[in-house]
Amino acid sequence: MPRYGVATTKDNLSKLIDKALAGEEVIITRHGKPMVRLSTVQPSRIDRGTMMEWLRERRESRPAIAITGLELKRLDQEESGH
Repeated sequence: MPRYGVATTKDNLSKLIDKALAGEEVIITRHGKPMVRLSTVQPSRIDRGTMMEWLRERRESRPAIAITGLELKRLDQEESGH
């Protein structure tokens, strides 16, 4: 298994990332000792239903305001003098 020193890694990081993405084990050493292993990360998949439930709960937990977006914009313009 190839190992790469910190200086080599700095100069070739993009290539080493490509190697890791291709499935090759990439070990980075410091003073000849293995310190870091580059590997791919599996993206987490969020369940749509869970996400929608979280959004609904968040929306419902916030207090309602008795002003429309248009009214809010007008107030902001009045305060800023525009």
